[in-house]
Amino acid sequence: MLAVVFAAMLQQAATGQVVWETPPPPAPAEPAAAAELPPIPESALADPYGYERAECSPLIRKTGESLEACQTRVRVTLAAHLGDALPAGLAPAGAPEECRQQAAGDRYALQCGAPSRPDRPATVLTERSCETRPRVQPQGGVAWTEECRPASGVREEEGLTLRLGGRD
Repeated sequence: MLAVVFAAMLQQAATGQVVWETPPPPAPAEPAAAAELPPIPESALADPYGYERAECSPLIRKTGESLEACQTRVRVTLAAHLGDALPAGLAPAGAPEECRQQAAGDRYALQCGAPSRPDRPATVLTERSCETRPRVQPQGGVAWTEECRPASGVREEEGLTLRLGGRD
C-alpha cells in the first residue's frame, strides 16, 4: 500500500515541467520627494531652548520616545529652520564644532569642541571611623573631642611626637 502511494506521488511530480520565469524588470525609481520639515511655531524661533524643553517635556512627548530621541528630533528640526542662527548648545550631535585658538599668542594650537579643564589631582577619600569622647580640662569641666582614624585600623603618620613626662 505504501509503495502504491509513493509511486502515485512520483508520477504527479514528474508530469509537470519546470518553467523558469525571468523576474519582471524593476520599475523605474520615482524621485523621492524631499521630506517636509514639520512646522514650528514663531515662539520656537524666538526661544529655541524653551521650545526644546516644551517639546521634550515628559507630559508632552510620546510615551515610547526617550528624552535623547526627542532632543535629537527637535534639534534637527530647529537646525533646519534656524540655520546659522541656531545656538551652539542646540547643535545636533555630530555637527561640526567650532574651533578656536587655544592660546592667544599661538597661531597653530587649535581647540575644537568643549574647552578642556585643567587636570586636578584626584583626591582619594579614605573611610574613617570617628569617636567622640569626653576630656577633662585643666581648668575643670569636661570638653568633648572627636578623634578620627582610618577605618582599616592603621594609624596615620602624624609626624614627630615627643613625650615629656609620659604624656603627649
